[in-house]
Amino acid sequence: MQHSTQIPEIPRLENYDYFAWHSVLRQDGHELLTLSRLEGELPDVPEHFTPPTYALEFVERGTIRGQINHIPVELQANSCAIYFADSLLEKPRVSADCVFYILGFTARFAETLQTHISQNQLSQLLMRPSWQISEEQMQIVRQYIALLRPVIDGNYVRAAYDLVRSLLHFLAQDYKVDVQSTHSLSRGEQICGQYLSLVEMHCREQHTVEWYADRMHLSPKYLSNVVKQTLGSSPNSYIDEALVRQAKSLLSSTSLSIQQISDRLGFQNQSHFGTFFKRRTSLSPKAFKTLMS
Repeated sequence: MQHSTQIPEIPRLENYDYFAWHSVLRQDGHELLTLSRLEGELPDVPEHFTPPTYALEFVERGTIRGQINHIPVELQANSCAIYFADSLLEKPRVSADCVFYILGFTARFAETLQTHISQNQLSQLLMRPSWQISEEQMQIVRQYIALLRPVIDGNYVRAAYDLVRSLLHFLAQDYKVDVQSTHSLSRGEQICGQYLSLVEMHCREQHTVEWYADRMHLSPKYLSNVVKQTLGSSPNSYIDEALVRQAKSLLSSTSLSIQQISDRLGFQNQSHFGTFFKRRTSLSPKAFKTLMS
């Protein structure tokens, strides 16, 4: 995945006039969680964009096609997709009859959820970000949404955390069964999934492809070739992207100083961290922290 030299303009859902409703949960003046029902085509969404929040999508009717981090995704009725903050979404195409929900939550909200996911599940999610559920399971999802909407509108933060955590546990159980029964990853996808999940877990301490290759008992050259052939980008780019996500999360949701964040992310010094962050976001860490405060 190639880094943009600028932060892309993020289209906010509340600016669209074709969604049925949009609910926002706030705490200390910051948005934590959004829940929206959208209907029909999305003609104003750009060809490439990187949403700043984590998100779950649930398609009730119609079709959504596109790519998440270069991985083709097609969502039909009774299907779900998940993507992480700052994922690259490409070429979204939504059918005119589509009805779907988006549950978006910030890194701050995600960290407070304290959900535990195994490396195997994480690798599957990174390589298979969408999955099909049954009509009965979709009915349960609708019930969660029906409960979440008034909780969010009423700004009941604790109840929102509990409901979203319960929903994620429900989806994780279904996703595990679905993957085992219908989604067999190729050898290249298995390697990439393992690599991406290791990066998500260890990027704060380990910044080199060599370390991950050694952990996977592969040569760095072989790992690099597999990642490039399967995902179309260098393995280094995914380490950088994970570090940027971690940095944005720490800058926007903690009171840590920039020096402390630099140390926590394993950079040699604050200057090195600042150069790294600005090259990939066009903002210095201080400017980004000020923008998010």
